[in-house]
Amino acid sequence: MQDQAASVTRPRASRQLSPRANASATFHAIALLVTALYAVPMAYTVMVALTPDGEWIGAWPSHFAVANFTEAFLSADFLRFFINSAIVAVTCTLLQVLLSCAAGYALAMLPVRGRNLVLMLLVALLVVPPEVSLVPLFVMVSHVPLAGGNDIFGLGGQGLLNTLPGLMVPHIVSALAIFLMRQFYATLPAELGDAARMDGASEFRIFFEVYTPLVKPAVAVVAVFAFQSAWNDFVWPLVVTYSNDMRTLQLGLTVFFQENSTQWNLLMAAVLTISLPIVILFLLIQKYFQEGALAGALK
Repeated sequence: MQDQAASVTRPRASRQLSPRANASATFHAIALLVTALYAVPMAYTVMVALTPDGEWIGAWPSHFAVANFTEAFLSADFLRFFINSAIVAVTCTLLQVLLSCAAGYALAMLPVRGRNLVLMLLVALLVVPPEVSLVPLFVMVSHVPLAGGNDIFGLGGQGLLNTLPGLMVPHIVSALAIFLMRQFYATLPAELGDAARMDGASEFRIFFEVYTPLVKPAVAVVAVFAFQSAWNDFVWPLVVTYSNDMRTLQLGLTVFFQENSTQWNLLMAAVLTISLPIVILFLLIQKYFQEGALAGALK
């Protein structure tokens, strides 16, 4: 009888979770909690965006007012705002990716004199708040020679103020993007470039065809950060533009803030709509993030 009792109790003891399983369960519980912290505000935003006019904001709506999205974009010249934001964001993304790749490759692979000093300056720039450079950038943009009525000394006109090139200036070069690309290029073997040089390849061909295809995950990260920074920028367009034709989408959201009230349902509908391009961009290049993670795991 004792042997039978022992045989019955043994399976129960084996069902206990191991310390590794307990740690995994705890990790998943924390991950679900963090996900909820992000999901709940987004769900609340969607609920407010679908709330009909005249109903209490924050309560469950009597019906879903999908027409809020159409009404929000008909409340102002959002088509013009969208075109301005798209031109600025796409152009800045392409230029920032190209310049960051070139600078990162030069700092990592080429015998550039003083590259360690340049790298230290890039790291120092990472801790500088962007608000510090707001006034110097404004002065530089307003005094561009031979632009906006300025003379050769940059005086007499408005420079690049209230223009699309003026909106692009802060987002063309990024210290973080250059530093990130330099770190990725530095992990690649120098033998690849040496072999290509022995075969007669030029430095530009080595850069574009040998090394850059190997850092696609970093290019994808820089592209997402560059597009998001230019698309979501509010302070710089507010400072550098003064006409309605040069406004971006972020400035267009201010039309829902009235003197005594705020149209929260239309505002949230517009916010959800203008966030779609960033989500679509991430989904399109998501595979490069996965390739980078798998490459790191295999190494």
